[in-house]
Amino acid sequence: MSAAAIGTHSLSRQLIGGILVAELLCAALFSAVTIGHEMHGRRRAFDVMLRGRADSLLGAVRDAEDPEDNVTVDPTELVLPAQDVYEVLSPSGRVLGHSPGSSAGLLAELSAPHAPGYFNFTFNRERYRALRFDGVRVIDREENGGYRRPVTVLYADPTRFLWHRAVEAVQFYVLASVLLLAVTGIALVWFLRRRLSPLQELAAIADRVSTCSWEFVPPASVLRTTELAPIALSMEELLKGLQLAFERQRRLTGDAAHELKTSIAVLKSSLQLLSMSPRTTQQYEAGLEGLLLDSQRMEELVSRMLTLARLEEAPMEQSGSCELQSVVREVADRLHPLTELKQVLLDVSVEESCVVAMPADDADMLCSSLLVNALQHSSPNGRVSVLVRHCDGVDGVAELRVADQGEGIPASALPHVFERFFRADRSRSRASGGAGLGLSICKAIAERANGTIHIKSAVGTGTEVTVTLPARPTSAQR
Repeated sequence: MSAAAIGTHSLSRQLIGGILVAELLCAALFSAVTIGHEMHGRRRAFDVMLRGRADSLLGAVRDAEDPEDNVTVDPTELVLPAQDVYEVLSPSGRVLGHSPGSSAGLLAELSAPHAPGYFNFTFNRERYRALRFDGVRVIDREENGGYRRPVTVLYADPTRFLWHRAVEAVQFYVLASVLLLAVTGIALVWFLRRRLSPLQELAAIADRVSTCSWEFVPPASVLRTTELAPIALSMEELLKGLQLAFERQRRLTGDAAHELKTSIAVLKSSLQLLSMSPRTTQQYEAGLEGLLLDSQRMEELVSRMLTLARLEEAPMEQSGSCELQSVVREVADRLHPLTELKQVLLDVSVEESCVVAMPADDADMLCSSLLVNALQHSSPNGRVSVLVRHCDGVDGVAELRVADQGEGIPASALPHVFERFFRADRSRSRASGGAGLGLSICKAIAERANGTIHIKSAVGTGTEVTVTLPARPTSAQR
């Protein structure tokens, strides 16, 4: 990833922005619902008001006291707003009364054919809400129970006042929502910054980690956070492992350079010694033999270093398997000349067939390293015992045990025997030809196969190495 793409997005800003947007949407939704509810309520109240005024208009219908026995609307009994428009019609369509000051066009629009009930119309860009209903007015109830006069009432009122009053009410809700949004937004920003502070502390500590500074101590606030504690602890363990790996790599580089430098110095000094003065043929041959031996040691050192790097870096072949007892017997046969040279008895004991989940090449290298190491550190007329068996009480685990009767390893050196280039007795390294990589290779092979390796030793008694490996059932066990 490019440097420009790192750190361009802030989690804190995204969370705060997302919550503020969510609050804004909630406030907008609340305002919209409030406006809709307010308008619906005021619309119903407006319709009730229209009905009440229309009923009062019906109550103003009086006997006209004319020869034709007509009725009329008594304006003295009406107290109606000046902007209201009304008209009262007889069953025959004759106008019994109408609002004063209303234009003929407006009255014509109001009296246009409409079904009984509420309806809307527009006149000269003015919106009106109107009501049409048929009623009966009882006149002179004292005389013969009164006279029933059917009439049609039309009543309308401009709706601009309705919208103005609704807007005023809505403005209050909107302002209240904005104020609430501002207060809660500030509170949420403060709360989120406070809650996200452990994450910011973790990021700041992680930012200080480098190959020169491995210090990573999670703060208490991070460890108290359920979501961050596992991440912090995992990072701490990971960095500890990386630090050990870097230190081991540095130590390997330094030790390898030291070993190679020593071998090159020996070669150089041998060549200088041969060239300082004339030598006999026998002396030149002896010198060349020594140079060849030193070259072989360097070649073996480089080969072992490459082997160790391959074992630690290459993935394990899960499909590989071999019969451990067969590999041990082949290695023992191959090392028979060395046992005779060292005058050591090699005793191989196989209790039962063990098929281990390990490639045959790795098993051969493991057995060879352990047996050669045991033979080289055994005294003449000593004994090296090799045991292959299944672990007692553990299913699916095989055990390889190699024990010698050599000089043993001091207790202070036991914790370091699997380290690269470590030798308990450096004075014997050149004589034995070892470079301190044999046990490191054995450990890498065992761990690569998901196994373990342990060593116990006592000075003057001998050393025993135990390797446990995952075993697979043989054809006889299936």
